[in-house]
Amino acid sequence: MKLFRFVFFGFVFLYSYQAWSYSEACQLVAQMAGNKEYKQQPFRVATMEQPEAIPKDWGLSLIEQHGAWSIYQTDQAWFTKQSCAPLVKKATNSNYKVEFIPVLLNKTTGSNAVITGTFIIKTYKTRDLEKVIQRYHFKMLSPLPNPQSAIVDVKPVESYDLLIRALDRDKDVALAMPLLSEPRRRR
Repeated sequence: MKLFRFVFFGFVFLYSYQAWSYSEACQLVAQMAGNKEYKQQPFRVATMEQPEAIPKDWGLSLIEQHGAWSIYQTDQAWFTKQSCAPLVKKATNSNYKVEFIPVLLNKTTGSNAVITGTFIIKTYKTRDLEKVIQRYHFKMLSPLPNPQSAIVDVKPVESYDLLIRALDRDKDVALAMPLLSEPRRRR
């Protein structure tokens, strides 16, 4: 993680750029995924529900489908910097509920990337990996060849941005990278 020095009245402060400055929903997720490749999309949401099952009064416009994901354009931002995480929307006058996931735009391909809640976590020391998984209540999905790293499910979480900020400050964590679901590139 990059640290920046800030001098104020003779005192030197070190800040981690990723954890220190973000002002939009899913901005830290976009930075960790690759700031040059990804851009947050506050007016886009994804769900695994079929388009015909989405209530018309929600005013969603289908813009893309890939795999099981349907990507919609909204008329207002559904996520804030404190709530970049899955949200459940309930239909008016029924118990029908739909889970919506935040989306990033892959600037290189022009396609939408769904923030799945799956991360690669790498610790500085092998013995700390299990401690970090337990500390944050992650679910181990798969160990990786490097014994200091694993793929984990971080859900449920209040905000992926807040989680990234916490992991950035954690002395045991070397890397926290979100895994995204995107369409495959066609050759």
